[in-house]
Amino acid sequence: MKERITYLFDLDGTLSAVSDEDFARRYLQLVSSSAEGRVVPEKLITSLEVALKALFGDRDNFKNNYDLFMERFVESMNDHDRNWFEQFFDEFYDGEYNRLKELVVPRENVVKVLKDLRKAGKGIIIATNPIFPEKAINKRLEWVGVDKKFFDYVTTMENSHYVKPDVRYYREILEVNGLEARNCVMIGNDMSMDGVCSTAGIEYIDVSSIQSIWKTT
Repeated sequence: MKERITYLFDLDGTLSAVSDEDFARRYLQLVSSSAEGRVVPEKLITSLEVALKALFGDRDNFKNNYDLFMERFVESMNDHDRNWFEQFFDEFYDGEYNRLKELVVPRENVVKVLKDLRKAGKGIIIATNPIFPEKAINKRLEWVGVDKKFFDYVTTMENSHYVKPDVRYYREILEVNGLEARNCVMIGNDMSMDGVCSTAGIEYIDVSSIQSIWKTT
């Protein structure tokens, strides 16, 4: 019996046309404006950078990305407690964050391939860099035209302990989902971030060659 193939899809730059850089730039503008009158916007941006640096630094896996991020962020801000900032970010993701929708233009041909693979009974995982919480990632999936229920697994801050390009990010996906690397294919747009999956034994296909995916089914 042929083993089931699972496809891992990146999000920004793959399912959507927006680049990581453009999305991050606009995100920082919006979160900074949301902070005005509540905290010092410049300090908030600096603290975001400190917290993100911790995610990309040398680390263990005792804390998930969300807990590590919030710990370092709150320490850097040093003016409100974690609960206050969690409420701040919740309100941001329910409000101003939605203005990013105009940037998240779906790559229709890639979304179609994803949906066709699902119809064919293949496993589908969203392997986006987990530097955003579940709420934020789910909204971006909706914006490209797919619901979170469509997938077997979606990497988020809350369920991940590593970030790209750490190969342990890919190994964690395999372990959590009980998958063998030989039965997985990663589709992405950045060789340095997505292509490192090959170190974990996962085949990599650049999104520009998306049609070649049918050779792997």
